[in-house]
Amino acid sequence: MRMTTLVRCLGLLTVLTVGGCKSLDITNPNEPDAVRALSDPAAIEALAGGAVRIWVNTYTGMSGGGPLMTQAQTYSASWNNFYMNFYSGIDNPTAPYASWNRNTRSWQNNPSASERSAVEWYWEGYYSSLGLANAVLNAIRNNGIVMETVSATRRAETVAQLVQGAALAGLAMNYDKAYVLDENSDLSALVYENRKVVRDAALAGLDRTITLATATAFTTPGAWANGPTYTNVQIAKIARTMAAHLLASWPRDATEAGAVDWARVVTYASNGMSTGTPFNYVFTGDGNAWFNENLTWCNSVDTCRVATRVANMLDPTQLHPYPAGGNPRPNSPDRRMGDGTFGTAAQVSGFGTVPRTASAGTDFAWSSQEIFNVARGSYHQSNIAHIRYDLTGTQASTGIYGGLGDAPVMSSAQNDLLWAEGLLRQAAPNAALAATLINNTRVTRGGLSAASAGDGVPLLLQRLSYELEIEVLGLGASSYYHRRRAVGGFFPGTPREMPVPAKELGVFGQMLYTFGGAELPNSPTPP
Repeated sequence: MRMTTLVRCLGLLTVLTVGGCKSLDITNPNEPDAVRALSDPAAIEALAGGAVRIWVNTYTGMSGGGPLMTQAQTYSASWNNFYMNFYSGIDNPTAPYASWNRNTRSWQNNPSASERSAVEWYWEGYYSSLGLANAVLNAIRNNGIVMETVSATRRAETVAQLVQGAALAGLAMNYDKAYVLDENSDLSALVYENRKVVRDAALAGLDRTITLATATAFTTPGAWANGPTYTNVQIAKIARTMAAHLLASWPRDATEAGAVDWARVVTYASNGMSTGTPFNYVFTGDGNAWFNENLTWCNSVDTCRVATRVANMLDPTQLHPYPAGGNPRPNSPDRRMGDGTFGTAAQVSGFGTVPRTASAGTDFAWSSQEIFNVARGSYHQSNIAHIRYDLTGTQASTGIYGGLGDAPVMSSAQNDLLWAEGLLRQAAPNAALAATLINNTRVTRGGLSAASAGDGVPLLLQRLSYELEIEVLGLGASSYYHRRRAVGGFFPGTPREMPVPAKELGVFGQMLYTFGGAELPNSPTPP
């Protein structure tokens, strides 16, 4: 899945059938076979499914998402897998919480630094999926490839268009600049575009997906999500939710969030995945080719925990920062946490949990165990684990704990909350509808008192933020993007975007740069 910059460039050279890769003049000996393959309708259909798989695995991968989610204090882990400990360290943690700061660690964007993998993950993964998507679009639109039916042709084109928009969206949300590539791009004339241009190109691609999906009836093959299938109507709704997510998640801080076209967010979300018959965008994990690394790690009681910042929101007995001796078993009014019980009596010694009772939470469990290395800082510790997507209820290896079973990418609840945020952030907020959307999870899943228009916009925004903290937890790095746009969401020094990876810069002799730590947290807001 992961490519070096040079290999990726050669891959894009082949799939786009253009000459050269910027200043590199390289002959690709595999190009004749590639050309033949790209004239085979069956191969084109397989490429469409492959583009989806690579995008999904990139979006849910821990090499990129692990550092982001721990930086945002949504999940917590002191393991240095994926360099989570390195990038989520706290400066002066013995001081009062108000004076805490991140270590002065920027993104390590240097060819000699092993920690650079965090910066490379999204870049290489999204461009890999984009290359396959563009190959499909090139074959259909420019080379006239036709599948066995018109519907099959339009299906491959629509899903490839979806991946094109989604890949550009991932680049826009994470990097200060990137290349905007489509099926007509000339790789001999690549130029960086700023993150706003990349965002707008992604939105245009998602809009085109919506148009295509609403024009032709089809159902995707099960292989394109390793089991689940989606109709053309659902693909259009997924594209709308992705577009709403992009607009809301693109801002690097609260100031940029205030300038978002929230009316456009409402337009997308009001026709997204929670409308009509609500559904979640899921795939079936096989622990190998289809693998939600995020949930495999962070829905495991013994590898990842919910940061005490979030745990304290759910139940005030879960003190933040983590106290000496740990936090007691909760008794939260939110049914998603409940009394923190989980699993069976046989698991008590292994996971430190209390066997499940009738008051067990649906999303969270309590463990007595301090699973992280104390020498790395007690602030990493938490007694609360996220178990929402462990459908086995016992951390069995046959479920998400083993990388198997249904794994969500985006949810209908996420769409509702994006819709509610758009309604509340407009100049003339629709508080009544926003409250109804918030209550879809606040009341239905949480069992909490209903929000209402009478609460007023400030309180509704607080309740919305609470729901987002819980409902997008584990859905890619969505919790990071939510925190990034919030007032006071990050400690000073936390990077708010990634630079172009050093390997990419080095190929073309460009100057290395980075964000975070003593450097600027992000690039200036593009005009």
